[in-house]
Amino acid sequence: MFYYDFLIKGGRIVDPANNFDFIGDLAISGNKIEKVAEEIDYRLAKQVINAQDKVVMPGIIDTHAHAYRPGVEGAGYKMLIKAGVTTVIDFQGPVENIAKEIDAYGCGLNIAVLEGIFPGQGIEENHAPKSKLKKVITEALEKGAIGVKIVGGHYPLTPETTYNIIHLTNGVGGYVGFHAGTTETGSNILGLEEAVKLAEGKPLHIAHINAYCRGMIEEPLAELQRAMNLLKKSSNIISESHLAPYNGCDGRINKDGLPKSHVTRNCLRAGGYEVSKEGLEKAMLDGYAGVYALVGSEMKYLFGEEAVKRWKEEKTVVGTCFPVNLRYSALVCAMEKDSSGEFVVDAISSDGGAIPRNFILSYGILLIKFGGLTFKEFVKKVSWTPAKMLGLENKGHLTPGADADVIVVNQENGQVEEVLSNGQVCMASGIVFDLPGKLLTTERGVKYLQKFQVPYEVIDLQKSIYFQGKEGK
Repeated sequence: MFYYDFLIKGGRIVDPANNFDFIGDLAISGNKIEKVAEEIDYRLAKQVINAQDKVVMPGIIDTHAHAYRPGVEGAGYKMLIKAGVTTVIDFQGPVENIAKEIDAYGCGLNIAVLEGIFPGQGIEENHAPKSKLKKVITEALEKGAIGVKIVGGHYPLTPETTYNIIHLTNGVGGYVGFHAGTTETGSNILGLEEAVKLAEGKPLHIAHINAYCRGMIEEPLAELQRAMNLLKKSSNIISESHLAPYNGCDGRINKDGLPKSHVTRNCLRAGGYEVSKEGLEKAMLDGYAGVYALVGSEMKYLFGEEAVKRWKEEKTVVGTCFPVNLRYSALVCAMEKDSSGEFVVDAISSDGGAIPRNFILSYGILLIKFGGLTFKEFVKKVSWTPAKMLGLENKGHLTPGADADVIVVNQENGQVEEVLSNGQVCMASGIVFDLPGKLLTTERGVKYLQKFQVPYEVIDLQKSIYFQGKEGK
């Protein structure tokens, strides 16, 4: 008689929530973890996965990624699963598009969506009346989003509009993510400081802290010190950083011949290029700027003439990238702790998905080897704390009864060997299986998702450290 559907055997089991770091076995029944022990009889399981010399850990919860991108044929979902991600916050949506794709492309992912609000998506200009903002926020929540994202760095809104989005969304129990910057500041240390002021003590998730420490206002180390000191004093702020050297920008050119994204403009200035269509083309030809585009079934970086060709073929409607993410900014944001021993930046994210920078594991392993984090600390930053950020009590840990979101990882190079999400094998030996994903939504989104038969699970954001605060996280 079989008692377990899967038995992951002989791996190094790492789980900070239970203080696990030992060689042992993990059994799964249905969609739940059944047992964790040093030895479980293999004859009790239908299928046995050999994890000898591998790490067995909770699936990564990526707190900032982009599963959806228009025209990429579901590549983002597949790339996230291959990188060991089982749950993700999509930082832009639109939630309606993800709802349409998740059954066909979801690959077993659990996806919570923050609906982007910027000129052209939800509003027309960089300033909008409160009545319009209320309508946009309500529609997003009722279509299944858990909240909204302010894309301030790329498409800045006025401080007043930004302030209103933060407080209106919090007022109705929604989650707010913010790429810091307004018409008065920018995607820099001043924008980060402004974001904290605009929140006025209310909950706010500020994206990719390392992106505001690129030396645009002061020396990067001085900016890092300002950022760390600010976050240490701001218990209402939830944050993450990523490890990728390249950022992600918008390659589109507006009617005046300027890049639409203000981050693209800043990156051109930083590299000494003219802020114009011609300047961006020159940066691509020189290899300073790149394009990310669908090549086969995955998104890849293109540089030089190949990048320019794709950019022109797509009439500039492509993603671009620049090597502006400083390595020591990434290290400090990943490792810095406060006086109580808690991490200043709560999580490590990818800002990847359909953007080809899914480096949480591959670069995270190097950070562990460097001695910057222990393995348990790493899992805390990529699984356990991210689960708390969303109030996902059954994810991010390997407790019996928890959701069977488990990955098996080569601890030498960070290569993901197996991915199970909700007890289903989503990826094995590099092969991703066609499975539906699932939207994580609040009660407000249920009616819409049921109407269109979208797979979903209701979560309670009031249980999250976003709303409850970070004491004792």
